[in-house]
Amino acid sequence: MGKQVETKYRLWFSWQYEQEEKWINELSRQGLQWKRGGIIRNEFERDASVRYTYRLDYQLGLNKEKREEYLELYRDAGWEFRGNCTPAWFYFRRAWRPEEDPQLYTDRESLVTHYKRLRSMMAVMLLINLFIMCLNGINLLPRANGHLWGIVIPVLAIYALLFLLLGTGVVKMNRKIKRITS
Repeated sequence: MGKQVETKYRLWFSWQYEQEEKWINELSRQGLQWKRGGIIRNEFERDASVRYTYRLDYQLGLNKEKREEYLELYRDAGWEFRGNCTPAWFYFRRAWRPEEDPQLYTDRESLVTHYKRLRSMMAVMLLINLFIMCLNGINLLPRANGHLWGIVIPVLAIYALLFLLLGTGVVKMNRKIKRITS
């Protein structure tokens, strides 16, 4: 008989990945081992006989060859690749040891590069959404009548929420970068 699988729901954003790691590590301490997941839904196998330290990494645009080199680098460092949450987020784990708090990035320079990569992704998404909003505005506003405002206001509210979320991410990554570099 296979191990019991439990599904947990939790929304997280890219700038919160460290909190996501803490949550997954706490569940591992409680006997739930990460099996697969995503931005909202995660599956865990119940196995109280082991405990792991989990880490997440963001790597966008790895072709097959680069991906294999990347995974091999972490395998050589003692990390087990467990899967992806989106093509860009990689989940790794290694056996938990009470005297250790292993990290994927062990020096300031590589951690700053990691944070800059996350910040760049969010900034690009912010600019793309701004461009799409402008195109939609150019297309919709000249034809605005009483019925169309029922569409325009909800669409603007969605864009405002996206800008707020992405802008929050950019600001938080900037703060992390400043904290490390100062």
